[in-house]
Amino acid sequence: MKRINCILVLLLALSWSSIMAQVNTESPYSRFGMGELAGKGFEQNRAMGGIGLGLRNNNQINYLNPASYTAQDTLSFLFNFGIKSSFTTYETSNESKSLRNLTMDHLALGFPITKWWKTSFGVMPFSSVGYSVLESRFLENNDAVDYIFNGNGGINQLYLGTSFNIFKGLSVGANFTYLFGSLDLSKQIYFPYKSDYAVTRVENNIIVHDFLYHLGIQYQQTFADQYTLTLGAIYDLKTNINAENHITKKNQFNGTAYQLNDSVLLLTQLILEEEHYDGIIEFPYKIGAGFTFGYINKLLVGFDYYEQDWTNALFFDHKEPLSASNAMHLGLEFTPDPTAMRGYYNRIHYRAGAHYENLYLKLNNEQLTDYGISFGAGFPLRNTRSSFNFACEVGKRGTIENNLIKENYVFLSFNVTLHDFWFLKRRYD
Repeated sequence: MKRINCILVLLLALSWSSIMAQVNTESPYSRFGMGELAGKGFEQNRAMGGIGLGLRNNNQINYLNPASYTAQDTLSFLFNFGIKSSFTTYETSNESKSLRNLTMDHLALGFPITKWWKTSFGVMPFSSVGYSVLESRFLENNDAVDYIFNGNGGINQLYLGTSFNIFKGLSVGANFTYLFGSLDLSKQIYFPYKSDYAVTRVENNIIVHDFLYHLGIQYQQTFADQYTLTLGAIYDLKTNINAENHITKKNQFNGTAYQLNDSVLLLTQLILEEEHYDGIIEFPYKIGAGFTFGYINKLLVGFDYYEQDWTNALFFDHKEPLSASNAMHLGLEFTPDPTAMRGYYNRIHYRAGAHYENLYLKLNNEQLTDYGISFGAGFPLRNTRSSFNFACEVGKRGTIENNLIKENYVFLSFNVTLHDFWFLKRRYD
């Protein structure tokens, strides 16, 4: 079993560079800021509405609060691998379009260093860009002009987390996250009824490579040997992310037609300009607090709240249409009888939740929101502490008001969590 796990971890780690090249979103809103920000943790978190600040589980990795790593067993090793699919309908006031997507989602590991010191590391998307938008306008002289915006790519995160048990019930932790990846953005200006006007195209290749830092704390108290209250909080430091911007400008002019060997040719002229400069992308600080309340490993309920103000954040020395964001997450988990010897369904973890977020985008004076419900389950594998988990999220993002777009989405995600006692030495007589 250990040899199989080692081979699986190695193969998945070696293939992850190609997995990260996938397009993880097709949302028009990914055109702004850093794109569509990932979050809500792994499948246990997602099925429970995205909670995680007060969540502690010795069989699951919870990177939303690095202080939670101390919940892992001292002799155990955790490996978590997940995939995600999305089904999204994009609506305007007069039309709609449906798209679907399937991507690899994350890879993470967790293991102990000592009894009081645990660690985790993993790789997953941080933000994703994938859009193609056409905007038609009329200038003051009544000339029609089309603006074509295209973008793809994404920023990935490779995190190394560590946590310490300070004294009974109190744990602190930190995630050191390395951001890497690129965004390919283009803007094309085209005059559909003016053949003698230039077609202008500006391409931006933005390369990101820098660190983010996340701090977490949890305190857990047990009452009457039946009830458990866990308080948690996180703080993400304000950081200026180093980035490079490679800009290419192209202007294509239509020329004069002339006859050559019974063929009509159209001369064109291409003027190419290139420039490169380094800059920063500002990430504001983020705070969050939450709790979970449990009853003898059968019932767990929790709530999280986050705030992050993007209003004055700069993106290469200019402001994007960003705003202050906040989010609320509510979730629960019910296990009929986690120690049942009979009746497999009694050991299944049934999960549900809801979330409401004011997103960091403000377009046409409209604060975008994202809200929805979620559900899922964790299925323990027989004769082991490993499990298969799935989550389903159903929600809405945006609005059709003020010429905007509403997204109705269904996200399905699955993961396998392998649990093994890799640090247990066997003895033979």
